[in-house]
Amino acid sequence: MDEIDETEQQREAAMEIIAKAGAAKSCAFAAIHRAKDFDFAGAAEQLDEAERYATEAHKVHTDLLVREAGGQQTDAGLLMTHAQDHFMMATLAQEMAEEIVDVYRALEEAKGGSR
Repeated sequence: MDEIDETEQQREAAMEIIAKAGAAKSCAFAAIHRAKDFDFAGAAEQLDEAERYATEAHKVHTDLLVREAGGQQTDAGLLMTHAQDHFMMATLAQEMAEEIVDVYRALEEAKGGSR
């Protein structure tokens, strides 16, 4: 019975990572769209929101890593692989969004204005 419970917990953890990472990625892209409109306050809010979701996903991910490092077998199946993929893509999206927001900010400054 414990093995079934553990498998279900791992599935739930994978789904939580997918959901939180997906939300982080969406917020990162929303930040880019805000910056494209030179709405840097809105972009900053979206980046903060992305970071909050990413931190939540990272906590679940870290808990799984700690359990495995402690000797507890974890399921490395397709669902967990998919969760890892979402987490990595969200992290990349956040990093790229921060850079793109900075580029738009520099463009706005080069144009000689701030909105």
